[in-house]
Amino acid sequence: MAAAKRQVFGHVGIDMIAGPSEVLVIADGSTDARWIALDLFSQAEHDASAQAILLCTQREYLDEVADHMQKLLPTMKRQDIIAKSLENRGALILTKDLDEAVAISNRVAPEHLELHVCDPDQYLTKIKHAGAIFCGALASEALGDYAMGPSHVLPTFGTARFASPLGVYDFQKRSSVIRVSARGAVQLADISVPIATAEGFQAHADAAAARAQPTNS
Repeated sequence: MAAAKRQVFGHVGIDMIAGPSEVLVIADGSTDARWIALDLFSQAEHDASAQAILLCTQREYLDEVADHMQKLLPTMKRQDIIAKSLENRGALILTKDLDEAVAISNRVAPEHLELHVCDPDQYLTKIKHAGAIFCGALASEALGDYAMGPSHVLPTFGTARFASPLGVYDFQKRSSVIRVSARGAVQLADISVPIATAEGFQAHADAAAARAQPTNS
């Protein structure tokens, strides 16, 4: 799909070149560790380039998640892919507090972000970059993939820093409509003429300056 999008980009409108898939989980230890292990697996089983990261403030909880991952991996039908993905791009990271975890998440700008904390709303305003944010223990990203309703076409590979999930606006073509008053034309010419002159575009500068002068008509 990504290869096809690259071939038609510039000829037709596309949303984005997506992939590889990724999830970042922020946890305070309040969610069943087995659930977290399965959520990490659900991203890792996409392909060997998928990314699954857990940030947590409790070392013991990270160890518990790791134990569940070790026990569950042999039961997974795509265990080879999961293992390769986790080896390439998986991580269980101990953070000093949840604020540090949020800061790391904002730097990663993940496609999927799971907030497995007691009060997700407390941290929502601190999340600056994420494609989709899943709040609370029951909000597994796997449910979002199939049934919960938000767009499943999300910015990946850090592009959540400047891109949004696919929505209806991506299928709408818009035009800008500009009107300028006489007073506004004078103010805009004062800005535009020096810039156009610096670029060496005399016609631009003259056209802008002309709007600031009274006409003979």
